[in-house]
Amino acid sequence: MEQRKEVVFSDLGNLCQPRENISALRTRDVWTTISYETPDIRGTLLAAQERACPADVYLAPKLTGWYRIFVAMPCVHSSGNRSRLDLLLSGERLVSHFSHQGHPSLLRQQIQEVFWKCADMTGQDVIIRKNADSVVTDALLAWLRFVPMDEAEVSAFLQDQLRTDTKRLYVTNDMHAMICAYSFKTREQWRSIIDDYDQSDAEWFSFENMWIYDGEASTEDLEQSAFARPVDRRFQELHRSSYTKPMLKDVVDYGHSRGLKICSSLRMGGWGMGFPYDQCYFDNKFYLSHQHLRCMDRDGDPISALSYLYPEVQDYIIGHLLEMAKLGVDAVELMATRGIPYLLFEQPFVDAYREEFGEDPRFLPLDDPQLMAFRCQLMMKFFRRVRKALDDACGKGKVRIHLRSLFSLYDSRYIGIDLDLLAKEKLIDTIICFPQQVRELLQGDVWQADGKHIDLEKYHTYMTTGPEPQISRKANVPFLPPLPDSRGVLQGPATQQERVQEVMALEETYGVTVYFDLMPRITTPEEVLELAKEMYHCGAERFSMWDTYNRVPSRLYWSVARHLGHKEELDTWDCEDGTRYRLHRVLKYGDMDYSRYMPTWGG
Repeated sequence: MEQRKEVVFSDLGNLCQPRENISALRTRDVWTTISYETPDIRGTLLAAQERACPADVYLAPKLTGWYRIFVAMPCVHSSGNRSRLDLLLSGERLVSHFSHQGHPSLLRQQIQEVFWKCADMTGQDVIIRKNADSVVTDALLAWLRFVPMDEAEVSAFLQDQLRTDTKRLYVTNDMHAMICAYSFKTREQWRSIIDDYDQSDAEWFSFENMWIYDGEASTEDLEQSAFARPVDRRFQELHRSSYTKPMLKDVVDYGHSRGLKICSSLRMGGWGMGFPYDQCYFDNKFYLSHQHLRCMDRDGDPISALSYLYPEVQDYIIGHLLEMAKLGVDAVELMATRGIPYLLFEQPFVDAYREEFGEDPRFLPLDDPQLMAFRCQLMMKFFRRVRKALDDACGKGKVRIHLRSLFSLYDSRYIGIDLDLLAKEKLIDTIICFPQQVRELLQGDVWQADGKHIDLEKYHTYMTTGPEPQISRKANVPFLPPLPDSRGVLQGPATQQERVQEVMALEETYGVTVYFDLMPRITTPEEVLELAKEMYHCGAERFSMWDTYNRVPSRLYWSVARHLGHKEELDTWDCEDGTRYRLHRVLKYGDMDYSRYMPTWGG
C-alpha cells in the first residue's frame, strides 16, 4: 500500500488558482498575499480585508484517499470584527463557516490551526471564498494541513458517524445573525447552517422564529433611518424576502435528510427591544396595539411586557407556535429566558388571588411561596392550551414541546414555570436548563411595620428614585450560587451537583429529556471540555448550546465542543495533543518582526 504522509500547503499565495484573483498588491477585487513565518511553518497567506470582495480561488492538493483536514487562520483583523472565511470541497455544494477566535488568553501573535473535517480527498479541490454580502470583515487563511487516515482510522471514523449514543447536543441558532452577518438569500446558503453540524454530536437543531419581530422602520424610509448598527438596516432590507416559510421548510427538510431532529423556538417575551434598537424591526406590532394587556407592577406601574394572564396574549403566542409546527418540525420550543416577566399583578390576577386566599397579593414579595405557587398554576393553564392546540392541529404527541427554563427548579418557579408540575402532567417533553436567575431584591425601605408586607407608597418611591433597579438578572456563567429571599433564606441549589440532580430527577420520574446549556458561549477548548466533564460527573446526560451561529464558526472552540457527546471518552482527551487544534506563534508577517515587540501602532 502507498505510504501517504502528512501534507501542509503553506504557500497559498503561490499555489492557489486562478492567478488573476491573487496579487501582492492590496486591492479590493483580489486576494492579497502576505508572507509569514512561525517556528515550524513559513509561506504566504491569503487575505481579503475589510470591504475586499475577491472572487473564489481554489487549492488543488492532488491527494487520494481519506484525510483529516486542518485549517490555519491568523488571529488578526483590521475591521474590528472577527474574520469570516468560507471553505468547501469541490465535490460539495455547501460552505463551512470559519472565524478565528478572540479570547483574553489568545494573542494576536498566533495562528489558530483547527480541525475541519474528515474527507476522501480523491479528485477534490478546496474552494476558498469570502462572502461578498457578509458584514464588513476580513477573511484570512494561512495554510491547510492534510493528515492521512489509514483503513482502520477511516473505518473507525465511519463507525463513529453511525453512533447514536453520542448524539447529546442541542444546538440553537437565533437566525438573526444569518441575515445580519452573512446576508443569506439562497437555498444553498441557508442549508449551510445545517451542514455546520456535520461530523458533530448534534442531535437537535433549533432555529428561532424571527417573525415575532415584525416592526417597520419608524421613518418608513430606509434611506432616512438612523439604525443603531449597519446590520440592522441589512435585516430590515432582507428578512421579509429571505427569512420566508418556504425557506424554513426547506431547512427543516434538509436537516431531516442529514439526520437531525428539528425544532423551532420562540422567545416568550419577544415584545421588542429598547433604545437604541427600537424604531426598527425589533418592535412587535401585537404588543404596540395591545398596551392594555401589559403586566402591571404592584404599585400600578405598567411593565414593558404583555401578560400571559390574558387569553388574547396566549392566542397570539399559540398562533405562532402552530405556524412553526406547520413547517414540519419535530418540536416547538418556548424560551422562558427572554422577556421576563410573564405575569405580575394585573387586576384579574389580584382579584383571583384575593378570592382564593382572602388577601391582596400586591403586598407580598414575589418569592412568597403561596404567591409563587398561584402564579405557576395560572401559567399551567397556558401550557395546557399549547398542548391541546398542537395535538388538535398536528395529531396527539406528534409535535413535542420543549421549554428553555431558568437555572434551577426554584428559579423557574420564581417566574411562574413549575417544571415538576409541567413534566408530571406531560405538558412538556424536553427541558433545556439555561443559567439565568431573576430575583426581586427589595433591599430598600419598602416594608410595612411588620416587616413581612410591602408598603406600596414606599415601594413606588424606592423603585422610581432609588440608586439602582431592584430586579437582579444574572446569567451566562457555569454556576449561579443561591441568593437570599425576602426572609433572608438562601434559595437555589448550593452546588452544581445538587442543581443537576434535582433537574435530572424529573427525567427519571416523568420521562422528560433534560439538556444543560454550556455557558459562557465562547471559551477556550480546555475550559469547555472541563465544564462538560464536570457536568457529566454531576449527573448530566446532554448539553445545549445557544447561539451556535457564533460558536460553530469559532472553530477553535468548536474543535472540542462539537464532540462533547462522547461522554465516555472525555476523561482521556488531551486538548493539546494536536488532534483537534494547534496554536502557532507568529514570528513575522511580511517584513515585520512579531517575535518580541508588537509593531502594531508603532510598537
